Amino acid sequence: MENNEFVRYASIVHIIREMNKSGYILGKTALVKLVYLLQERYNVPMGYDFSLYTYGPFAKEILDDLDYLSFLDAAKVMWNNGGYNILPGKELVMEDISEKAKSFIDKYGATISNIVKEFGKLHAKSLELITTIHYVVNDYKENNIKFTKEDISKLIHEIKPYFSQQDILNKINELETEKLITLD
Repeated sequence: MENNEFVRYASIVHIIREMNKSGYILGKTALVKLVYLLQERYNVPMGYDFSLYTYGPFAKEILDDLDYLSFLDAAKVMWNNGGYNILPGKELVMEDISEKAKSFIDKYGATISNIVKEFGKLHAKSLELITTIHYVVNDYKENNIKFTKEDISKLIHEIKPYFSQQDILNKINELETEKLITLD
């Protein structure tokens, strides 16, 4: 069995590589949301514990892992125009980390790549709304709370008033159609 930290590090390295290869900009908020989707929607077992926070689901350990990867030179985290830009680090270091979680990356690498293809082009704010809806719907379902789309929209609007209830409802419908969430 592979070390859980290296599974997490290798997953982040894979996301960074894929985002860079696709020409997408990766910031800290987007990284957290992509990891959330991988783990919570696509069942990639990364071992993070998410809670609802200012910009949606959040796990501090992701940023701790990113800091460690930056320390190792496996990632470059740079401040750029009011936000962070995460770029690949030294190839040998990245390869060493990936090798330490080889069977995990062999099993889940395609899923990670697909997440980047599907969601990597989205702005952090869009990812924030998608992951917040997913988090709230799943939280309600896990706690056996009966709800409607309107209930979810109202709650998220109260938490994030910069999203209109109609925009939230539209996104809920879109996510349901794309089978990213299920409401029953």
